[in-house]
Amino acid sequence: MEEVSEVEVIKMEDENVVAPAATSTLIETADKNPTPATTPANAVPTSSDLQDPDQSKDAAVLPATTATVTPEVIAGHFDDEETTFHKALKNAISTETPMELDVQGALPDWLTGFHYTLSPGIFDVKYPKMVSVHGELQQETRTFTFGHWFDNIPQVNQFSFSGSDSKIKYRSTMPAHRAESKIRQHQGYLPNQPSSIFKTDTNQSVFARLLSTSHTQGKPSLEPCGASIDVLPPFNADGRRTVYCQNFANHILELNTDTLEKSGILAWDEVNPLFKGSHSSPHCHFDPVTKELINFTMDHGFNSTQYNFFSITEKEPHGSLIASVTAKTSHVHSFAVTPRYIILVVSPLNPSDGGVKYSWGASLLDAFTFKKTEPTLFYVVSRVKRRHIATFKSDAFFFFHQVNAFEDAADNVYLDFSLYADDTIAHQLGLSALLDRSAPALIKPEFCRFELTNVQAEAQRLENYNAAMANTGPVDKLRGFMRRVSVGQGSGASYAVPEKNSNAIPPATRIRSTPGVELPRINPIYHGLDYKYTWGVGISEQGDGDMYDSIMKLHVKGDAEPIVWSQKNCFPSEAVFVPPPVFDQNEDAGVLVSVVYDAEAHRSFILVLDAADLKEKARAMLPEVVPLSFTNGCFAAGDISRGMQIPAAAAYFSDDEDEGDQYDD
Repeated sequence: MEEVSEVEVIKMEDENVVAPAATSTLIETADKNPTPATTPANAVPTSSDLQDPDQSKDAAVLPATTATVTPEVIAGHFDDEETTFHKALKNAISTETPMELDVQGALPDWLTGFHYTLSPGIFDVKYPKMVSVHGELQQETRTFTFGHWFDNIPQVNQFSFSGSDSKIKYRSTMPAHRAESKIRQHQGYLPNQPSSIFKTDTNQSVFARLLSTSHTQGKPSLEPCGASIDVLPPFNADGRRTVYCQNFANHILELNTDTLEKSGILAWDEVNPLFKGSHSSPHCHFDPVTKELINFTMDHGFNSTQYNFFSITEKEPHGSLIASVTAKTSHVHSFAVTPRYIILVVSPLNPSDGGVKYSWGASLLDAFTFKKTEPTLFYVVSRVKRRHIATFKSDAFFFFHQVNAFEDAADNVYLDFSLYADDTIAHQLGLSALLDRSAPALIKPEFCRFELTNVQAEAQRLENYNAAMANTGPVDKLRGFMRRVSVGQGSGASYAVPEKNSNAIPPATRIRSTPGVELPRINPIYHGLDYKYTWGVGISEQGDGDMYDSIMKLHVKGDAEPIVWSQKNCFPSEAVFVPPPVFDQNEDAGVLVSVVYDAEAHRSFILVLDAADLKEKARAMLPEVVPLSFTNGCFAAGDISRGMQIPAAAAYFSDDEDEGDQYDD
């Protein structure tokens, strides 16, 4: 069997034999998939050959004498009797029409609003490919598969909660629906940003990847914004009912909360040209006191990156630049905010090969290397002075999520993390590793607290040092080993040289380390403040250790044992803390909401727990399996009367009218 060359494709087109669009594209592919069985030229196509409406639009159809094969079973070899989480890591089936769920138990009367989550929607995409068998042209079906749990075409899940009558409605949709057809067309995936995928063979040549990484935002139906979903208050100040999906790029996807229709793509550098950079954090911070939305963009250079921190408010919708920090290029998933400071924590996960692979659009875990001998650096930005004022360091560590941060009266800052010794966990969450029954157990996170001591004193010391260095002549710099040197220069002026090692970076001291959780959440009222509890998903002692199978409540002060919810063969996604509408002195007053996969029933359900003791309050089975996710959701309390509307079909594809996009040549 041999593949058809571009010359043969042109010849076929001249003879009115149409090949798939993916074959005739000028973008070169680097197909490494094994060759499956082919279909005889006289086979008759079936309705199952087209898995979605976009395929007919984006992939050319062969004449009736040559047809595609019946689609294969999605990779994974799932047994109906198995009770692992593996069946929850396959393509999802969306529930586009809102439906009311059968609720068991009772919701709190005050729990009214919309709950949003993101889950993987599509891991596997089939595409047709022309081959020559014994001189005869035939078409076969191959499968492109995303390689990491974080890499997928996401699905948005929306729940409406009505506590007064204990009713829950549910629907789901895939906003980036056209990304699937583009993958099919190009027989692989062309990310729009460098290192925007974690561990996936794009099945594209280096040349094609270079052309695709344009550092510009794409269209709403093509951008897989699948890391977090949240309501960003400054953007809703004018009464708009919107929710926003984010990934690691410099933009966010806006959805209408009533219909889940795509409103558009908002790029940070379109809000303000100063917010330049190709990447951003998927975890914005909102300060309820100053009403600021705070985030950063990453403007990559050759050897370093400019981390541009900015804020947006209702009164200043175009925002303002707070400060820029120059540091090594790294994967920064989250950051910390306290009333006076922003803290950027940069782990030594840096581009390898001089950043060549990174520039060529390789997967992050292929382009970056964790350097255990280098420190993790803590950059402190003053929100008042609007500049970088101090730097601290610790031994190397890796993290996805920063739990919380706060200050004390003695001007110390404390930062809490779900922490790992290195980046092994990022590799373990690749799909091949997760589905490998012989793979070692997932590394459990630690809950770790670091102390930055006397931040203002360190800021003053660093300012004095920089001022002294600015006034020191070149001869003095050569004599830097001396404690003090005076050099007369006519006028008798003397230049003070800083003491030896006076520019040494002070330590960020680890003062607490206990078993931790992933996807940590706290009572949002306590963001940036001293607190007692965090909740998240964990790995129980009874489980196999290959997937998060429990919800845990941790006491971050003292030695109290964690409180655990678990159910045999059940696997929860993020547990979102929802506080009551009226402030309660008890920090753990509220509920947790999580989507859970039940492997025995091969169904998913929405679960509501009392946040104080993790006792179940209510659950409701969902119509389809919602794939397990490692993403962040949100609960938007308030009026649900206008929600769950069915969008008009024309509006659903409103951004697709112009077929030109970042994939086109």
